[in-house]
Amino acid sequence: MMGANSSRRAVALVSITTGPQPVLIGGFAGALTRAVAQRLDPATLRAAHRRLHVKAVIIAVWYLASFAGVVLASGWLEGLAAAASLSLAFAAVGFNIQHDANHNAFFAASTKRLSRANRIVGWSMFVVGADANRWLYRHNTLHHSSPNVVGIDSDINLGPLARFAPFQRRYFWHRYQHIYLWPLYCFTVLEIMFNDLATLVGASRHARSSRSRLTDASVALLTKFGFVAVMFGLPLLTHPFWVVAVGALAVMFAVGFLLGVVFQSAHVVEGAEFAAAGSRPPYQWHEWQVRSSLDFSHGSGPLSRLFRWYAGGLDHQTEHHLFPRVPHTAYPLIAPVISAVCADYDIPRHVQPSFRAAVASHYRHIRAMGRPLLAPDTNPS
Repeated sequence: MMGANSSRRAVALVSITTGPQPVLIGGFAGALTRAVAQRLDPATLRAAHRRLHVKAVIIAVWYLASFAGVVLASGWLEGLAAAASLSLAFAAVGFNIQHDANHNAFFAASTKRLSRANRIVGWSMFVVGADANRWLYRHNTLHHSSPNVVGIDSDINLGPLARFAPFQRRYFWHRYQHIYLWPLYCFTVLEIMFNDLATLVGASRHARSSRSRLTDASVALLTKFGFVAVMFGLPLLTHPFWVVAVGALAVMFAVGFLLGVVFQSAHVVEGAEFAAAGSRPPYQWHEWQVRSSLDFSHGSGPLSRLFRWYAGGLDHQTEHHLFPRVPHTAYPLIAPVISAVCADYDIPRHVQPSFRAAVASHYRHIRAMGRPLLAPDTNPS
């Protein structure tokens, strides 16, 4: 942080009023939190929660109706339409319902601890085949605490399959990753489901007792079994096995592609900054969230508005990372505030005009990361 605004950075300590327990902070973080708190008065937050709840009901009905359509379809055309609808609704549950709930944002909470109401709604994660407990650890703890930090943020770690950050090792096949990664994104949902089980033992080490570890494992196994039994078992009552198997894989692949592309288009893009493994980001927490995230599709056109409704705030990634406990329906309200404060403090804030532009930026970034001329210890951002 530099420039003519240095005196502004020495502001008096202010209290975070968007959280239940006041925390004293200053500088950019203080100015940002104070500005957002002024914009999100209690009445505005209540209205944002109401909009979120209405949206959640619509998506839940959409999901159940689509699944019923898959089970009851009597022809190929009906089946394909129902499967396509289920794929979109499947991802919408993840984008809009479980994501807010597991960030303690679906209902207003009095503490930072995940409230019972939010935890229950967060169990919608089980409905889409993933484990809410694993998500809390992998997404909330690892990704949100250290976005784009190599070795910590699991979202940028695909092992040897991809080189997303300039500090990751490059293999010769990365030269073609801008081609082969797109079909690999189709496996995102399956990767999440199997990773839940693979990491169960390691993550359970954080449990307080053997009893809690046993409960954790039981929940993971039972919910996975329940998901498979319902998603495969009910359609098998009305359709041949091979039709159900092909249809289920098609839905999983379609949802995986949606999740993978949307997630990566918010962090693994041109302009986003990365930090090397074993090092701390060179900026304070709030500033790092801004520098490592990218927004897109803020426009007022019908397509932008439709995508904003569907994406559940993931198009406002910076707002989400700065204020994850705020319902995503309030992000468009605080976006101009965040932009203004970032401008005051000379902090770069990246907003792509559309989702298409964000995807194109992701393509250019992974292509650049695969090129052999890029030194491994440089940051192209």
